[in-house]
Amino acid sequence: MPDEEVPTPRLVLIVEDEEPIAEALEYIVEDHGYEVLIAQHGKQALELLRDHHPALIITDLMMPQMNGAELITEIRAEAERNGHSPVPVVLMTAAGGRYAAGVKADATLPKPFDIEQVDRVLRRFLEPIGTD
Repeated sequence: MPDEEVPTPRLVLIVEDEEPIAEALEYIVEDHGYEVLIAQHGKQALELLRDHHPALIITDLMMPQMNGAELITEIRAEAERNGHSPVPVVLMTAAGGRYAAGVKADATLPKPFDIEQVDRVLRRFLEPIGTD
C-alpha cells in the first residue's frame, strides 16, 4: 500500500484569482489560527498542493488557466493514482447552486461569503487549534 501523504493540519490553500477576495479569506482563516497559502489558479494550486500538503483547499469556481471544477477533478484523480485520500475541497462560487451541483466538492461556500460561513467550513474540516 502506498504511503499516505500526511496533510499539514494547520495549512489551508486558498485558490482565488481576485486578490481582494483572496486577501479577505486569508485574513479570516489566519484569524482562526491557521496558516495560508494562496494560488491564483488551479495549475498553481496543484504545484502548491504537491509541495505543501494542506489540510483543506478553498477554491473559486471561475478562474483562468484551470478552473475550480477542473482542479477538483485533478485532485481526485491524482489521489486515486497515488492511492491516498484526497484533501477536502470547498468550492466557492457566485454562479449559484445549479452549476456547482455538478462539481464534486466536499462543500460549497457562496460568494460573497461572510465570516460565519467561513468559520463553519473551518470547523467542519479542520481540527480546532487550542490555545496554549
